[in-house]
Amino acid sequence: MTATALPVPELAVRRKSFFSQLGKKDNPLRIAVIILYITVVVLGATTSSIGMPTLRENPAEPLGLQLGDASPIRSDEYNAFSPIVLSIMATGAAPTTSVLAAPADLTHRYSSGGFFETFVFFDSSLLYTASFLPDAMVFAAHWWLPALLLFLFLPTWFEQVGSSRRWGWMAAFLIALSPAASWWTMMPIQLIAYTIAGSSLVLSAYRRFTANQRVVPVMQSLAAGILIAGLPSFYIPWSLVLGLPILVASVAWILAHQGQWKPKLLALGCAGFTAMLFAAGMLWENRQGINALLQTVYPGSRRSTGTAQSLALLFGAPGLAPMQDMLPVGINQSELSTAFTITFVWALLLVLNLNWVGQLRENVAIIVIGCFGLLWLLWCTVNFGERGSSIPLLNYVQPARAAQVCGILGSILVCLLLARLPSRKVAWKLPLIAAGTCTLVTAYAVSSLQLSYLPEMARSSIAAAAFAVGLCVFCATKFASRVWPIVLIAGLAAIPVFSANPLLFGLGDLRSSETAKYLSVEGKRAAETNGVWASDFGAFDTVMLANGVPSLSGLQRSGPDTDQWKKLDPGTGHANEWNRGGGFIHFQWTAGEPLTFEAPVPDTTVVRIDPCDLKLRWPSLHAISSSQSLDAGCLIPERTLTWSGKEFFVYKFR
Repeated sequence: MTATALPVPELAVRRKSFFSQLGKKDNPLRIAVIILYITVVVLGATTSSIGMPTLRENPAEPLGLQLGDASPIRSDEYNAFSPIVLSIMATGAAPTTSVLAAPADLTHRYSSGGFFETFVFFDSSLLYTASFLPDAMVFAAHWWLPALLLFLFLPTWFEQVGSSRRWGWMAAFLIALSPAASWWTMMPIQLIAYTIAGSSLVLSAYRRFTANQRVVPVMQSLAAGILIAGLPSFYIPWSLVLGLPILVASVAWILAHQGQWKPKLLALGCAGFTAMLFAAGMLWENRQGINALLQTVYPGSRRSTGTAQSLALLFGAPGLAPMQDMLPVGINQSELSTAFTITFVWALLLVLNLNWVGQLRENVAIIVIGCFGLLWLLWCTVNFGERGSSIPLLNYVQPARAAQVCGILGSILVCLLLARLPSRKVAWKLPLIAAGTCTLVTAYAVSSLQLSYLPEMARSSIAAAAFAVGLCVFCATKFASRVWPIVLIAGLAAIPVFSANPLLFGLGDLRSSETAKYLSVEGKRAAETNGVWASDFGAFDTVMLANGVPSLSGLQRSGPDTDQWKKLDPGTGHANEWNRGGGFIHFQWTAGEPLTFEAPVPDTTVVRIDPCDLKLRWPSLHAISSSQSLDAGCLIPERTLTWSGKEFFVYKFR
């Protein structure tokens, strides 16, 4: 068969059609996001702080490339979240958290082999590809996946609920660049991205059911249900604040939309049934960890009530840029960081000045997001007293935690409202009023921030933050039909956080160092014989976990496995010290001294024990690591290792 060349006019038409399609809506941006994701994955680039000096073999000669300094305050990330991910990659199964701990699948979104959780925690299931892909690439793919879903699905969700895609992009930038997202290592993004993706798929399935399609919308509904089923996992307080409003707004939009009920029932029924089935199955598979967590001394089943938070905490996010170079007083960077809550002030002014009412169905997403936003704002601005601790769902959320992320709802709300501005030129009154008000509120909040937490902040920083907010509000309101205000806002929003985290290429010393390589081999040997290790140094526990070494010391995130702890404390007389979750188990070697337990801080248990006594209580103890030389009859010196710039002694048993 002979190939026939296309006539020049026809070829030109096809080329024109291709480029017209490429430029349709925001396709170039979406393609750029995907290309950027692939690029960082191939490079193994993340903003993880696992390059901390304590997690280096020799801090003076770190392996790999890291731009910027690791963030010491993100200890949960570099001592728990990321090592758990690396541990799953090393073992091809559940991570090697402490054998004294109950399973932590629910709190860290990983599967221990359960059918339902394997699907619901699909992001962690993808880590098994490390068996044939480079670890750094798999780690980066997992790291950036929530951000990828946020930028791909939030603009789509905006369009699906009757708004504009470009305002969905602005909302995504405000979320991703918020100080809360940066100083909490993208936790808020992870807690909202999967629900946004699931909600968008439900809305898409509804559209397709309306068009009498069947196979594709059924598949979309199933995928949506699995994504939504993960809502009650990871950090549930923030899941309630961030994920639930998006889900409710999506369901309400479908129910309120004019049209036949059959497509609505099909979309919501398929997705809802799948979500309930997989959520129930996931919770059942994790009942041991849930029960352990609820029965702990800390955090236990604690309940909170609404209390007023300071204006500095609520509206100070635009002024947090100096925190990249100085430590706050009386609080740490993570606790002080918030999202852009000033967007609620902006949204209120838009509501008061916009001449729109319309039908309920046209405004249902705005109403739902606005009501949830108002609810959480009240929770962190009004003292509810003791009765507040009895309000279901709300009482699971500490008001300070609500204050940190409710600005994400404000960002979504204000972008939904900005899409309602007329496409023609907006009069000067509204932009000036909105910009002036937001400028004053920001100036006061950042001034309070300086007085309370950042005394070294320059006054010029206060003025700059207030001016930047006013400029963004004015430009986006006045020139709502243009794209450049969104670019301006994204650029200015990056200023408070651009150097908050490092840019790390690879996995630092947690894979390539001699210590890591040795522990990887020993971890496999110990696992084959059901043996365990123990260490007396937290950073050494981290490198053991990252390389899949079964261990007594290390992480206890969901609470204790009581039966295992009874081997150390048969009468459970010291349960108050070890019945804790969300934290760490540390050992200290005290040769010839009696066993003692201590909880120096709420999330840490310290066990002081003679290593020979530990071997008697735990016969499968394979080896220990010690930060100092030990002299005990049961120990055989194996070798020394270097970690955190220190020498560690490895002992096995006679």
